[in-house]
Amino acid sequence: MNFHEKINPVHTALVVVAFQRDYFCKGGIIDLMGYDCEALRAIISPLKKFIEISRRYLKRIIFTRQTFYAYLRSPVLIEHYTRAKMIRPFDPSNEEFYQISSDPKDIIVRKHRYSAFIGTHFDNILRANGINTLILTGVVTNVCVESTLRDAFFLDYWPILIRDAAMAAGDQSMHEATLKNVESYFGWTIPAEELAGCLDSQEKSR
Repeated sequence: MNFHEKINPVHTALVVVAFQRDYFCKGGIIDLMGYDCEALRAIISPLKKFIEISRRYLKRIIFTRQTFYAYLRSPVLIEHYTRAKMIRPFDPSNEEFYQISSDPKDIIVRKHRYSAFIGTHFDNILRANGINTLILTGVVTNVCVESTLRDAFFLDYWPILIRDAAMAAGDQSMHEATLKNVESYFGWTIPAEELAGCLDSQEKSR
């Protein structure tokens, strides 16, 4: 199966990972960890543009929403979050999507770990909708996005990461490391504009 066959809109979904206030605003997780949360905003424009393109072509758009229910915080999670300076009072506004919005027909998956597959119905949703290929975007490249992408590969999905619609926590080298990892072991990476062109050419060839 070639790349164009893999991104057939009939079996392809766009996945927007954890695009929430918590990662982009002062006082959120990225800021508390000492990283530049404002740098993440560079991907807002290309992602918003690709979401609109996806609405024209793809079967499904799925948003994941990171949640922090106290009763799901294991001792392991609490220890890690404390060490990483991610523990703070719960603020429901942090879960709001940041400068993007979902459509009523989109699917929202609440997740409780880095990967959207762990402890959720994500896999069931994909299989029920006949999805074989996932186009992954969002934050952060080297944590939630990569974790979800790896699990997608382990569960026999075709994972594709849009290079300029995801951003890492930390410097650019962390983003580049994930891109290298994906290309070497798990799937494909591609710029948003190039992928949009592939989808458009598929539509014109029908």
